[in-house]
Amino acid sequence: MIKSMTGYGKGQVNAPLGTVISEIRSLNHKYFDLQARLPNHFSVFEEKVRDQVKRKLRRGRINLAVSWEPREKTQTSFSLNLDLAKKYHREMLKLKRALGLKDDLGITQLSALPEVITYQQKKENASQLWPYLQKSIEQALSRLGGMRQAEGKRLFRDLRKRALRIQHALGVIETQLPKVIERYRNKLLQKVRALSGIKRLDQDRIAEEVALFVRNSDVSEELTRIKSHLKGFKHALHHQKEAGKELDFIAQELFRETNTIGAKTSDFRISRWVIKIKSQIEKMREQLQNVE
Repeated sequence: MIKSMTGYGKGQVNAPLGTVISEIRSLNHKYFDLQARLPNHFSVFEEKVRDQVKRKLRRGRINLAVSWEPREKTQTSFSLNLDLAKKYHREMLKLKRALGLKDDLGITQLSALPEVITYQQKKENASQLWPYLQKSIEQALSRLGGMRQAEGKRLFRDLRKRALRIQHALGVIETQLPKVIERYRNKLLQKVRALSGIKRLDQDRIAEEVALFVRNSDVSEELTRIKSHLKGFKHALHHQKEAGKELDFIAQELFRETNTIGAKTSDFRISRWVIKIKSQIEKMREQLQNVE
């Protein structure tokens, strides 16, 4: 069954020191085009992320955004530089004696001095983050896949309906072709009689003209090829998951063969059905832009 290239999915996984959130959106595109935005400490996984996404998605413009939400209570740690604090204390006592100061030197003043206490944000080891990132992306891809499948079913029904309409139009054209020849023969006879005023006509000459008309307007090969293309179109719809490019190629061939029928046949009744077929093919091609 075919799939759409359009969809959205979100994954969220809790890690020991925070939460990994992955959001993925896909749009139609002729090739695989991934744009991934990862937090700085996830950038080492860029190639792994690309491979993971490419295993599930073959075509489309894909935007992946990953965010990291740390837990505040485990976010920071601090360290005390005791040697530096002692050195500050000794030097400040010298300064106090030298200047004859009476103010007490306490812990508040010492702890505020540069680099006595240093704070730093805790970070998880990069190698330990990958399983959580991988799982969140997998969740997002799974939900995206569900949406793409649902949209693919709608596209399948629409494309199948249009293929059936084309098939019906071909049947009408085939029934009209013998009538076209007969109408041409009668019209030719009337024209010759009107121009010459002769009641008895050269039937052999008339037959030659009709035969020439039939040869020039013969579309049996084009009809056979269109039927074959429609058969291939239906098969790809039912049996291929990634049929977008093949279906679009078949639609181009359908349009080309239909154009040839329109050029060969001047009968307005057939031209009307040719226009209907071309209209269905154009709508098909619009829909196929969104098929993976």
